[in-house]
Amino acid sequence: MNKLAVLAALASGAFIAMLAPFNALADNVTASITLLDAEQSPVKDGVVVFKPLFDISDLAPQESESLQPAAMKQINKQFEPHVLVVQKNTEVIFPNADNVFHHVYSFSPTKQFELKLYKEFTAEPLFFEQAGIVDIGCNIHDWMLGYIVIADSPYFIKTADDGNADLSLPAGKYSVEFWHPNAPNEQPFIETEVELTTDKNFTLTLSKVIASDDDFDDGFGDY
Repeated sequence: MNKLAVLAALASGAFIAMLAPFNALADNVTASITLLDAEQSPVKDGVVVFKPLFDISDLAPQESESLQPAAMKQINKQFEPHVLVVQKNTEVIFPNADNVFHHVYSFSPTKQFELKLYKEFTAEPLFFEQAGIVDIGCNIHDWMLGYIVIADSPYFIKTADDGNADLSLPAGKYSVEFWHPNAPNEQPFIETEVELTTDKNFTLTLSKVIASDDDFDDGFGDY
């Protein structure tokens, strides 16, 4: 092999070696969740947080980097979405799409705040810097109730109306956390840590029946 061929081979090998870590970092897998209640009915608004047990500094934004604001809307005198999930250090805005006043507040230890009477505009955004659960209500419309879940990880999902959710995340070992507004203390995972090396399906079953809110009616007229 002549000198040029040797140099080319060495350069090619070095280039492949340089690419290897980046290829390894790009290996993502899919975690698929199916959430059922005690009657095997699909459950929406179940939150699953995957907390990596390995260094993700090269994979995810640093905590000092700003994240896109999320929105907890007020539509038809309801919070939309009913459950909002955001990463820690995210701003949340509270736009009011109703032609009535709302007065949004929370007494939760994770974040206490009060957005006084406002109508048909977006209140000042709030910064959620602490992981946890924030219950929110409206001081005028007592039936309005929503939840903001602040995750201490960039890898989280919320189940849809059919009880399913999919999440793409880097291969590796994770601790898993679960939360649902009607089953806040349940842990439907068999183990609290999971190893994800390939795509994986999880069927989670709650120990209680979760009533549907599809037929909810506030019944209080237009105030």
